[in-house]
Amino acid sequence: MKETLLIEFQLENNKNTTISIPDPRTDVTKAEVITAAEEIVEKKAVLSAGVSVAAFKRAYIRTIQETELE
Repeated sequence: MKETLLIEFQLENNKNTTISIPDPRTDVTKAEVITAAEEIVEKKAVLSAGVSVAAFKRAYIRTIQETELE
């Protein structure tokens, strides 16, 4: 199974953007993600089409199971 941590942000223009982090630690906590996301917002560390992030929206882990055909 493939896991990806997705962190959604609201941009200053009220649109949304998502950061994807493949293979996150299995013990990552919501508190750790929120702390990192708030720092990203505070430092305006991420731009999407030239627009800064304005707020953290949510975070979740997406799990995908791949089965190769034989």
